[in-house]
Amino acid sequence: MNLYSVGLVTDDEKGFDLAAVIAKSGFSVSLYMTVFDTLTDEEQKSLMADCAELNINVSSDLDSFVIALESPKKVFMYSSSSDFNARILPGLLSELNPDDALANLCDMNFTEAAHIVEEQKKRGVFYLPTGFPRARIDVESGISIMPGGYYEGYEKMRGVFSEIASRDEEGFVCCPYIGPAGSGQYVKMVVNGLEYALLEINAELINLVKAFCTKENDDIIEILSDINSTESESFFLEMFTDIYSRYDAGTGQPITSLVSDSVEYGRSVVWLCNEAMNLGMPLSTVNASLELRFLTALKSERIASSKIIGDIDVQKVPEQNRRLFIERLRKAAYLAGICAFAQCFGLLRSASEKYNWDLDLLAISRTMQVNSYTRSRCLNRIIEAFDRNYKLHNLFTDTYFQKCASSYSSSIRYIIAMGMSGGIPVPAMTAALEYIDQYRSTDLGSGIIQLSRDYVIGSGYQRIDRPGVYNANWEDQERIIREKIISN
Repeated sequence: MNLYSVGLVTDDEKGFDLAAVIAKSGFSVSLYMTVFDTLTDEEQKSLMADCAELNINVSSDLDSFVIALESPKKVFMYSSSSDFNARILPGLLSELNPDDALANLCDMNFTEAAHIVEEQKKRGVFYLPTGFPRARIDVESGISIMPGGYYEGYEKMRGVFSEIASRDEEGFVCCPYIGPAGSGQYVKMVVNGLEYALLEINAELINLVKAFCTKENDDIIEILSDINSTESESFFLEMFTDIYSRYDAGTGQPITSLVSDSVEYGRSVVWLCNEAMNLGMPLSTVNASLELRFLTALKSERIASSKIIGDIDVQKVPEQNRRLFIERLRKAAYLAGICAFAQCFGLLRSASEKYNWDLDLLAISRTMQVNSYTRSRCLNRIIEAFDRNYKLHNLFTDTYFQKCASSYSSSIRYIIAMGMSGGIPVPAMTAALEYIDQYRSTDLGSGIIQLSRDYVIGSGYQRIDRPGVYNANWEDQERIIREKIISN
């Protein structure tokens, strides 16, 4: 019986594409398609033919899949289904033996992933929770992945990882070891949130174009294409441009004019926002983007509210001023995007310190740039910034991003004011500007909140003229503050 060097468990087409990447990288592959029995005869024949062409073994059950693998086993697991882990992972892990390794590319809460890492290590099994951007899997150029777990397990899978991984223009292999425990899934969780923020910022850009300039699809395509030829170039702008060029087969209308504005959201971004709060780190651009998705679900309430509150009369930008308006809008969106990156990388740095992960933000940013939805010219600038200063604490402390904040802040203020004057929601851009203003402020005016908390619950306050934490005698009739120090 022939034994196969790498196994893959999946339930979707992208999983097959990943099997093809592994096979074309020189490995013999055994594929367990968990939904094989639910496929039609025609679909089964097509899958078998595609796999035969690549010499991929197909199993329809877990037992035959495991038996077909060489020992120690090297297994991948991938699905975009939210319940795949719950349905498949326990049974798969039970079939693995000491020295076997499993790289799980499915989304999972990083704390749960860390728990499984430790439990499997007791059995001698190496469980590698692996962040996977889930962009298009390119059989020719490979994939970008972010493996976590024990380094010993990473070393066992490194040979496969490095062969199937994408390379950037300088030859960097996009499968760096991220760190212990659930760090790989943590990074993927942050990338998911970053994608939400960047999508929302670009959606706001289009809404403002439609409100103040034009609603004609051809005009919008031209505007997006022009913006994407500048420093603002990104996958999302490229994607939006392509989407606006598509027409519905049944009606002949632009598909963008027929789609509902209700948008679903994933669990991982809820986890992310909760995690940012747990670490006390600002993540306002992601929060604003997630909360807007909450509001999209309240369609009937929004329709009713629009009839009660009424519309605001929006004044179009005069034709002769539109080029200037579009450039200001481009700068505003670019700066808001920088802010989203700054907040997400700030959270990664905080998590690295909190959990002792020693995350390599340069390697992470380089991995995010290849075959990933976050790829952009801005991310190239971020890579350069981390290359200049590996310990960069915040992107806005880098020279390039300092200049962007200084030069483009007037544009984002103007654009937000325009949006608000016309009743056009711009939550992510607004959150970005508020973060920048707060981050550059030497006094946020919150001293009164410290004193108020001490006034009510005696929690203490700090002074600017000497160290220590103090309680005041708020009941003093002479209204003279006499303090006692409660900690140094």
